[in-house]
Amino acid sequence: MQRGPAVGVLAWQRISDSPRAPASFCLDPDQVALGRALAARVIEVTRLTAEATLAAGLVELATHRFAKPIHDVHALTTRAIARFLVTGQGTTETERNFVARLGFMAARHGLSLATLTRSYILWRDTNLRILNEEISRQRIAIGVSDLARKMIRSSAETGILRVSRAYEEAAVQPARALVASGV
Repeated sequence: MQRGPAVGVLAWQRISDSPRAPASFCLDPDQVALGRALAARVIEVTRLTAEATLAAGLVELATHRFAKPIHDVHALTTRAIARFLVTGQGTTETERNFVARLGFMAARHGLSLATLTRSYILWRDTNLRILNEEISRQRIAIGVSDLARKMIRSSAETGILRVSRAYEEAAVQPARALVASGV
């Protein structure tokens, strides 16, 4: 994973828990158009990500237990990026906690962290593909297209970290309980 400052939707969540647009946000017509185009394709992006997940052999994610939560997290994160492009509003605490719950759930039900990580990579790649289609179709400026690509990459990396931390915490809790009970 690349290191460096978070951009876009993720940078604002570090500054504030409020979903309001930052004071320095300036509406760029290309950015708004790209955000709206991405928002219009959320369902398609989520479906294509699910198909890529199955094609990659991550059948555990298609089970009754995980299909809907994974679908919902993928849709939420794509919508959050689209929303940021249009309004400058970052993710809310509720949205970030929703993503983290996936890590807790995965640990409790024995889904591997590697599988979750691969699903985020597939989500990233699918979003970049759709984004690139829209950038070409709408002839979006290089600065805006670079920002949007960075946001998707940063969102995937941050999602992996958030889910991993929750996964570790959920995996450590039972071990702590055993140690505390003297077993």
